[in-house]
Amino acid sequence: MIIKDNFDLTNNNTMHLKARTKKLYIPENEKELKSLVEKLEKNNSIYYILSGGSNLLLNDQVIYENVIYMSKVNLEMKHIKDNIFYIGASNKISKVINFINENGYGGFEELFCLPALFGGIIYMNAGIGSGNNIKFNISDFILRVKILNKKENKIMWISKDECAFSQRKSLFQNDKNIIIGAEIKCINQSPEISKKRILNRINVCKEKQEYGKGCFGTLFSIANPKILKLSKMLKPYYGGVKFSYNNANWLVNTGNARFQDIRKLIWFCKILHILTFQKIELEVRKWD
Repeated sequence: MIIKDNFDLTNNNTMHLKARTKKLYIPENEKELKSLVEKLEKNNSIYYILSGGSNLLLNDQVIYENVIYMSKVNLEMKHIKDNIFYIGASNKISKVINFINENGYGGFEELFCLPALFGGIIYMNAGIGSGNNIKFNISDFILRVKILNKKENKIMWISKDECAFSQRKSLFQNDKNIIIGAEIKCINQSPEISKKRILNRINVCKEKQEYGKGCFGTLFSIANPKILKLSKMLKPYYGGVKFSYNNANWLVNTGNARFQDIRKLIWFCKILHILTFQKIELEVRKWD
């Protein structure tokens, strides 16, 4: 177990907000994670689970008591048989895709550019597309998920049906379970096709995504594109955060973004949707 005191989380969230935690815990295996969670639960301690740090809004006005960083808990990647794989939650999604491709399989190469760990991909049910234009979600490939049930402090498997997957949502967002890994079923795919899909996605990201000094990824999982464009026109900047020049569902840290700046822009978008009777749901998760 690695423990760091008074830790700066700026480089552990992709928006690069300057938040801190009194204790950062980095369990190096499942046993250490289980023991740590048991201790924190027994003491009624408040703690947060940190994966890759994308789609995460940290509050730079508070100091978090305890943060568990999942980067080393389970780095296993195993080709079980045929098109079935086991993938640990601590692996970067780009590494996962490369591993699966090397074995002659694939299916979700368009996630290659995400700065996320595999556990976070499952947590957010990451995918490509939305509404009636969904290409895929990671849940399309999930067979079952290995979790730590926080209440029972028990490591167990749950089926895909128990995960309550929907558009950018899952059971795991109720924060009662911690994702350790998953068994997935991929599709047969030649290395040439895999490389082409990855390259195409890299080019799309270069063309349509602006990174600045930091960004979340997609801001809203459900929103009206026209209303988002109107929000961008009316309030392109707020403090140190701005709307991306070519994507109204994407915020960029210009160098000194603050929690309050981002929260106000989010509320501005929500108010415009409410006034025009349009549905809107935040994809980014907040640590208040």
